[in-house]
Amino acid sequence: MNYSIIIPLYNEELNIVDLHKELIEVINKNTNSNRNFELIYIDDGSIDNTFEKLKNLNKENFQIKIIKNKTNLSQSISIYNGINNSIYDNLIFLDGDGQNDPKDITNMLLEFEKGNDLVHGFRKNRKDNFLTKTLPSLVANYIVRILSNSKIIDHGCSLKIIKKQLLDKKVLWGDFHRLLAARISFDKINVVQLETNHRVRKFGNSNYGFNRIFKIIIDLIYLNLFHKSKQKNFYFIGFLGFLSLIFSFISVLYMLYLKFFKSISFIETPLPILSVLFIISSLIFFSLLFISHLISIIEEDTKSKEADFKIYNK
Repeated sequence: MNYSIIIPLYNEELNIVDLHKELIEVINKNTNSNRNFELIYIDDGSIDNTFEKLKNLNKENFQIKIIKNKTNLSQSISIYNGINNSIYDNLIFLDGDGQNDPKDITNMLLEFEKGNDLVHGFRKNRKDNFLTKTLPSLVANYIVRILSNSKIIDHGCSLKIIKKQLLDKKVLWGDFHRLLAARISFDKINVVQLETNHRVRKFGNSNYGFNRIFKIIIDLIYLNLFHKSKQKNFYFIGFLGFLSLIFSFISVLYMLYLKFFKSISFIETPLPILSVLFIISSLIFFSLLFISHLISIIEEDTKSKEADFKIYNK
């Protein structure tokens, strides 16, 4: 079995050299006649010397790709570009900040090659600040499990091995890189979760905190409401909006009929309230239709950003 290791980077000039050395050790240890690797680094428009550090890495006896995003596109799009430019059928993901321990890959490979489709890590003993990092992560993971069919304990753990075919045509944007497992049907695949060694971050700062919870909630709403059977949802939302508009129009016509043809005051009837409710409902449904269409446009724009990078082979 062959593997593409995908690592997104942003301003990791102080971490990348040590991480690369560790990865080389793990790759050399696990390479054999039946197992090959490629290493893909994606520099997401870093403003430090991350890209220069990558260019100065030594050549190895396996392929190393460096993808340079022209601007800071997001971690999700960086991963998306890495997936689309990988040559192997199995993918290994980990963060570039050094908190994932590359040594864990060895045990994960053994589990994956037992016939599993996804081997996902989880961080039992986290080395983060509890209030600013660990607690938001626990809350976010709980929300994901409630709002999706995911059985994953720790969606925030980037270290995982997965069959590439499970991610086919799944566009990543927003915080969807944290929800890769939530976008997969667990009814037909074999999943194993392994405890991983979570390390203290030596250099740099993480930007994740409680704001991640709100981003994940928005992404989950999109995932459940719009992405699944998206075209059907478009039609259904539009139909409800159109139906509400028709009912409001009928209510107004009936009120006019009562006033001018029956000389009955419609103020004492529930018709005015019903008309207002139908009008508000139609506005809500048409707003949802607009938002879903806007999200679709954003998703297409994400696809177009595939071309907004350069690839360097070592």
